[in-house]
Amino acid sequence: MGSSLTSSRAYLRHHADVAGAAASGVCLIHCLLTPLIVSLFPGLSPYLPGDAGFHRMLAVGIVLLGALAFIPGYRLHRRRSLLAMIGLGMAFILVVAWQSGRLGVASELLLSILGSLMLIGAHLLNRTFCRQCKQCEHSAVCETTKL
Repeated sequence: MGSSLTSSRAYLRHHADVAGAAASGVCLIHCLLTPLIVSLFPGLSPYLPGDAGFHRMLAVGIVLLGALAFIPGYRLHRRRSLLAMIGLGMAFILVVAWQSGRLGVASELLLSILGSLMLIGAHLLNRTFCRQCKQCEHSAVCETTKL
């Protein structure tokens, strides 16, 4: 039973990082495409999710999912540079969500893109570090992530 639980945790951690990277990717696509769609098709702007409430909800979801996905892998390999990368990415996303309109369009877009790219990179690196981790090389904790 314990081995099954351990394998389930590793499986969940592996997929959580993929989900975290995907959520950050959705944020990146939203940030890149919304201004393009609004400029090309201004009549569609009322139908696009772009108000402050939506951005805050998206930011909180990305940060929560990111933290839940990141923490278990970080506990294994303790890469501080990766912790800094995900922390800065989360900070950029949250600043843009709560300071919308105060930063200017170009700054918001730049911080959103940088934050999303940092989060995507951090999740993918977190997954890679677990696969390369010497500590768990022979452990069932990371076994399913080494597929």
